Amino acid sequence: MRPVSSYLHFTIHQVTYFKCGGVSLGVAIQHHVADGMSGLHFINSWSDLCRRAKIAVMPFIDRTLIRPRKPPSPCYPHVEYHPSPAMVSSIPQDLSSKGTSPASAVDIFKLTSNDIGRLRSQLPKGHDLPRFSTYTLISAHVWRCVSLARGLPSEQPTKLYCAIDGRKRLNPPLPEGFLGNVLFTATPIVEAGKVVGGLADAAKIIQRELDRMDDDYCRSALDYLELQPDLSPLVRGAHTYRCPNLGITSWVNLPVHNADFGWGRPVFMGPGGVAFEGLAYILPSVHNDGSLSIAISLQVDHMKNFRKLIFQL
Repeated sequence: MRPVSSYLHFTIHQVTYFKCGGVSLGVAIQHHVADGMSGLHFINSWSDLCRRAKIAVMPFIDRTLIRPRKPPSPCYPHVEYHPSPAMVSSIPQDLSSKGTSPASAVDIFKLTSNDIGRLRSQLPKGHDLPRFSTYTLISAHVWRCVSLARGLPSEQPTKLYCAIDGRKRLNPPLPEGFLGNVLFTATPIVEAGKVVGGLADAAKIIQRELDRMDDDYCRSALDYLELQPDLSPLVRGAHTYRCPNLGITSWVNLPVHNADFGWGRPVFMGPGGVAFEGLAYILPSVHNDGSLSIAISLQVDHMKNFRKLIFQL
């Protein structure tokens, strides 16, 4: 086994003290080692020890539970690992004349419980109609707003990356406290015209892909990755989410406000930045008031449109 480079860090932390007396803790974790659930399990357990409390759930370290089958036998095409669609126009919308990506902007938008209720009221009602989760509802709304803000032609393919926690989707479910990265990706791909047509239509498209993410699909994804001779082309980055595509990750079901180092619960927890244009996070409220916040990065011109659309549609 080759020695681990001293430049390779599994986790990095930075404490910043403010003149007002406040403190912030910045955390970076190697995503190949741990996903959000495992990373927060570590941080929250660390904070428990600082208060001289016992760790509520010890980490479960057994990566064999998510190893591929023998022999690997993928049974789906796994488009989530295929290249993202490009702009259909001859001159890509997301590139400047010099071939460099245009400037992007990051903003956070708060949707109150009334805003979310207004969106849900746009869905058709009936006992025989599907009821969409809040994640599906918000993702459909954001996908519509982004597609309109970008001015995508109706025939333009757009791909949405939805990060999915596989812990309870695998059969049997993984043990509580499993340490690792168990993120899978649901990726609806449709023409932009089908996304902007209506909130219910966009929600159905997303829900259809989410419903596929069962044990069979997730095991097939593990097998698919095992058969790839080189995983580097599958690494996601700026090229993955940029116009006309989008990635939405929800932190709503993560224990993001549970770290108490002895000073009480945090007044804010969120991403230190949004690394790529076209990437978004859904954040829960620290006040448990039913509101949600959307942290998103878009091209500057697109962001101007998005700021209006997110509260108008």
